[in-house]
Amino acid sequence: MIPAMPDRQATLAVIFDGDDTLWSSEELYDDARSKVRLIFSNSGLNGAEWEQRERLLDVQNVAKFKYSTERFPTSCVQAYEELCLGSGHRIDKGLANQIRSTAKSAFENDPPVMPGARETLALLRSRGARLALLTKGDYALQCRRIERSGLREFFDVIRIVPEKTPDVIRDVIRALGVDAGSAWMVGNSMRSDIFPAMRAGLRAVRIPAHVWEYERTYDQIEPDGVITTSHLADVPTVITK
Repeated sequence: MIPAMPDRQATLAVIFDGDDTLWSSEELYDDARSKVRLIFSNSGLNGAEWEQRERLLDVQNVAKFKYSTERFPTSCVQAYEELCLGSGHRIDKGLANQIRSTAKSAFENDPPVMPGARETLALLRSRGARLALLTKGDYALQCRRIERSGLREFFDVIRIVPEKTPDVIRDVIRALGVDAGSAWMVGNSMRSDIFPAMRAGLRAVRIPAHVWEYERTYDQIEPDGVITTSHLADVPTVITK
């Protein structure tokens, strides 16, 4: 049973990222890419070259498609079309449609919940912490992932946003009823989780994870004050009021 919501005098709050922090979504994209590469192999095309181009295009397409469910399948098809144009192959519309359909399989299954996620959230709640889930991405897809994760009940505040900005994080902190100095951000991405949280005045715990290239942009930077740990279960032991 989940402990009752703490009163407004509670001072500790923790904001959690969703994708690849509480559940592992990148492996779904890896699986879809593998299926598309098999299509390429069966068609006599270079799957490795296609994947290299697709990964580059997928980062570039954030500017146009953001984190919608159209971006990844579109990047997969565009990479195929560019390879055809560069090698003199005819673009096969049927094959392009097969690639798009296969890429969409990344959104059909539910990502597995990270080991220790439920236990970590329950322990923090038992200590009186206020918890928020802050995730970006396609709204309908993220709603489904949250519901099917079985973790919704642990959170006092849930936000699905286009981007995690300092202002968005400050709004979550206000909704939790605490000040920034009493709050932590827990996530895997320096770009999307750690830096925005630090600019909002929060402390941060980073849990490195296997993620796509867009989220690896600032991985080589290790700012002071960020705690890095390997496991979600470590979070209750490293955060303080």
